[in-house]
Amino acid sequence: MTRSGTGGERSNDQVVEHHPFRCRHVLVVLCFSGLLFALIYWGSPVHDDPTFSVRVNPASGPRFNLTLRVDNDQDFATCREEVTATVLYGGTVVVGWADVPDFCVDKRASAELSVPLSHADVVLTDDLRRRMAVELRSGELELVVEMRLVFHKGFIPWDYCYECHQSRSRQTFQMCSVKPEQGYAQCQRLLLV
Repeated sequence: MTRSGTGGERSNDQVVEHHPFRCRHVLVVLCFSGLLFALIYWGSPVHDDPTFSVRVNPASGPRFNLTLRVDNDQDFATCREEVTATVLYGGTVVVGWADVPDFCVDKRASAELSVPLSHADVVLTDDLRRRMAVELRSGELELVVEMRLVFHKGFIPWDYCYECHQSRSRQTFQMCSVKPEQGYAQCQRLLLV
């Protein structure tokens, strides 16, 4: 007696193929991709810097006081040495500069630094002084603060300053456009390698 097939039965002439190599290839590719991603992420010498912002308040005449704020949202402390700041009017006229005191900011912390500006050798014409005074009174005076920051390599213990142990030194510039007496202005980072 012959039975008719119900569709759920296998005939003996069907061959079921298993592809164990496809699964292995997929697993190898996934593991390799994950490892490559981890190496790029953790081994990258360029990472997020703390956020820098500045506040400028007028002192007397064309003189200004500078306050630097550092917000460190990183999971490690950050330190800076040899930071210089230059205050410019109109993008080209230097109205003050400073060597910023060396500083460290703990992880997930903020700090404010009073930066005494030098006005030595600043020569402004009477016309430029009057124009700056008028713009200051009207709230339209805009200054540019340029800061040069150097990241040294390997001078602080690993657990205190992660960024200090990258493979090489680098420097960045922070550019801040700020109006006096109008609070902090956040800086833009330009990376130089």
